[in-house]
Amino acid sequence: MKAIVDYLRTGILTTWNILAYILSGGNYLPLEGRVRGGVFRNWIGRYRYRPSQIAHPASHQELADLIRQSQHVRLFGAGHSFNDGIISEETLISLDRYSGVLWRDDETKQMAVKGGTRVRDVAAALHKVGWAFTALPSHNAQSMGGILSTDVHGTGRDWGFVSESIVGMTIVNGRGQIIECQPEDPLFQAAIGGIGAVGIIAEVIVQAVDRFNIEQKVEAAKLAEVAPNLDQLIQANDHFSLYLFPFTDDCQINTWNRTTKRQSILGPQRELLSNTIDALLAGWLGDPMAYSGRLPAISPYIHRFRKGTNLVLESAEGFNRNLYHLHQELEFTVPYEQTFAAARRFLKLYEDMYPQGLPYTLLELRFTPAGHNCTLLGAGQVQSSTWINLVTNDLPGYEEYFAAAEQIVKEIGGRPHLGKYCRGWTNADFQRLYPERFATFQELMQEHDPQGKFANPLTRRLFKPLARVC
Repeated sequence: MKAIVDYLRTGILTTWNILAYILSGGNYLPLEGRVRGGVFRNWIGRYRYRPSQIAHPASHQELADLIRQSQHVRLFGAGHSFNDGIISEETLISLDRYSGVLWRDDETKQMAVKGGTRVRDVAAALHKVGWAFTALPSHNAQSMGGILSTDVHGTGRDWGFVSESIVGMTIVNGRGQIIECQPEDPLFQAAIGGIGAVGIIAEVIVQAVDRFNIEQKVEAAKLAEVAPNLDQLIQANDHFSLYLFPFTDDCQINTWNRTTKRQSILGPQRELLSNTIDALLAGWLGDPMAYSGRLPAISPYIHRFRKGTNLVLESAEGFNRNLYHLHQELEFTVPYEQTFAAARRFLKLYEDMYPQGLPYTLLELRFTPAGHNCTLLGAGQVQSSTWINLVTNDLPGYEEYFAAAEQIVKEIGGRPHLGKYCRGWTNADFQRLYPERFATFQELMQEHDPQGKFANPLTRRLFKPLARVC
């Protein structure tokens, strides 16, 4: 019975999310984290609680005062995280009232924005003056502070992270101090990917580029043909990713390349239609196929019917999407050289566990280059990385699959994305993964949050703050 209720919930909420977005002219998404009646819920609705206090500061000074006056503080933007990082033991802060453009410099193409500003709004502000982000990840609902706190990434031959487009930040630490820092500063590097454990990102300076178009292509392919040519495919495209599916050799290639071609006629509308179809199919049809037990027989055929797309879009419209079905994600990095050996293990794990009853699942593979040094704990730092994202519908069975998958991630030396599902990770794992950097991170956490004001169950488990100082 629970499976049926969860299935209907997934389909209905996915459909309502799409309808509300379309009917509001793209101005409202029900599936975003918000507070109603004093109760916070994250975008997927799996984390709900009533904070002792909810605050909406409108300036970094108000934010600093609020931190000084509180014992425990956490904040949220779009609430798009898949874990309990947004749970506060006292004060929950929304920065939605602390958003917007602060200033811009036409000579350097730099724009300063408040930390609560959503990525979509920053992209729109850049667009108005003929600028753009160098590149973006796939979702645009997050706040700038949130997207940097989890070191959110895209996928590309030469580009990987939003943080690489940031040339300065203002952080409010646990002492209530307002600190400006640059990419070479240790505090900057601790804040990027540090899930708010050293301070709140209050302001951000974006290094923009001239606006540009991208040609976006989605194509069906065979994994046996893609795997031996992966190096060439990545080198031949500005941005490249893959979707892999269980019980089949079929896969999907996604590419985004700069172009001087004119934008496609009704390009945004056609992209919206494509995303809508994907979300509805995933929300309503994926799980009946999965729970029927017929997926091994069906899977080799269903992906062949998907038509590819080829659109020329404004860059932000191509990199970003707005509509998703209700789902869960477990994401991590492995060294690039391990790409397919690792991916096949997680496909096999799904196939082996499938008879137990699992929701529909796919693997998304994205790629980031070596040399990412502006983070201490970001999963893509330093090495050339493959990001493997296990995407399942939010239905019974995903937790068992993710728990088993996390054990394999640890076994192969994978690094977790801290904005996604991460229930099995502890302080000991981080000491093993980032020995010197983790020690530096803990020192900075002690320096900038000596009373543990930003600590919550997730950060205590992962970072094990040092002894509290009164």
